[in-house]
Amino acid sequence: MRSLFQSTLLQLALFAGVGLVVGYELSSIWAGLALAAVIYIAIMLLNFRRVSDWLLLGARVEIPVANTFWTTIMDQISRIIRKLEVENSALKADVDFFKDSFEALDSAVVVIDERGEIDWANVAAQALLGVAIARDKGELLVNLIRAPEFISYLDSGDFSKPLKLHSPVDPKLSLEIQATPFRHEYVLIFVRDVSDLAHLESIRQDFIANVSHELRTPLTVITGYLDIIKGRDEQMPPAMLRVVDQMLEQSQRMDSMVNDLIWLSRLETLPEGQKTELIPLAGLIFGLIEEVRVSAPEKVVSFKLDQVAEGSSSDSVATSNKDLAVPAVESSVAIRGNYDELRAAFSNLLQNAIKYTAVDGCIEIIGAWQWDGFRLKFKDNGIGIDPVHLPRLTERFYRVDDSRTSSTGGTGLGLAIVKHVLIRHQAELHVSSREGHGSSFTCVFPAHLVTK
Repeated sequence: MRSLFQSTLLQLALFAGVGLVVGYELSSIWAGLALAAVIYIAIMLLNFRRVSDWLLLGARVEIPVANTFWTTIMDQISRIIRKLEVENSALKADVDFFKDSFEALDSAVVVIDERGEIDWANVAAQALLGVAIARDKGELLVNLIRAPEFISYLDSGDFSKPLKLHSPVDPKLSLEIQATPFRHEYVLIFVRDVSDLAHLESIRQDFIANVSHELRTPLTVITGYLDIIKGRDEQMPPAMLRVVDQMLEQSQRMDSMVNDLIWLSRLETLPEGQKTELIPLAGLIFGLIEEVRVSAPEKVVSFKLDQVAEGSSSDSVATSNKDLAVPAVESSVAIRGNYDELRAAFSNLLQNAIKYTAVDGCIEIIGAWQWDGFRLKFKDNGIGIDPVHLPRLTERFYRVDDSRTSSTGGTGLGLAIVKHVLIRHQAELHVSSREGHGSSFTCVFPAHLVTK
């Protein structure tokens, strides 16, 4: 580039020298310089026109004859164009490769821009969503898929969890939709057919529900006869009485398990948001504490409810199952939800705390407002749980210690019921525990479901 600059300066100097000579001959140096400048400019304009024509032809024809300055520039432009063509070909090949890969999928892939307009879709999108790229490119996707839950899913921008939806093409198809933003202005929507999984899940739910209901009658009969036999304990030898007691204990445990399974089936099959109402929290908790007074009179249960947001002074109310009576509490804190479901969830958490706390143990129930909503904590000073078990606590029939659970009469379904109830109320369960230092189960409700 430096030699090109020097060559151009040399040309200017040559034209200026010729202009001076001509001007000297014409007895006017300025006239000679002006004539040289006009000739130089004319040559530059002629070469510029050649370059312009060459560029208009796409810089693909042979470089026209020009001086060194323009020839060098055109040669560099030609190299840049060839490099860009190679890179563009490689990029196009990569794009074609990924498009062909998506086309080969049985799952639907749709790309929309920031306005929600369809930019690209594979062939499977037509079978699952009714989106044909040749026909629908540039159309708003929500105009083709009008399901309210899908529109809310896209508008929310929260794609951390997939969306379950029936296909707009065939309602018999169950779809799982997962959206992923990329390049700031695009969203890739991946849709797969999960009809087989949904069918298997439906079969499993029906099986559990039917078996649970079918077991209820024989268990009731067995428990009834065992109660009658135990009522005549004075006529039975001690060894036989122990056998009857064990049979009765196990039948009652089986009955509890059947009831829990029926609860789970109900939670899984019924739509969310049924029979919702504003439930006074203090009244619900005190009702549960009143029940515990009879079954575990030796354990202390206290309830504290902060009336204002965290960080401010607040009054609290407390009671114990050892009190003579449950005090009336004037509190406006209420949760919008299903009374039976919330009562079952809180009862399970309280019963767990009772079971795994020592005779002189203490259980605290604490309600408080925090930045992420309203938290209701069930805290005990019992035997605690090894943190390694915490991720799996809400799985069905998962037990930290089989012998310990058997001795306390647990079914391994209580926390699964709690999890399902909280999910149905847009809430979460947070668990923290350490062996020998007690456990803490916290229900976190969104602020819009709780009133002060």
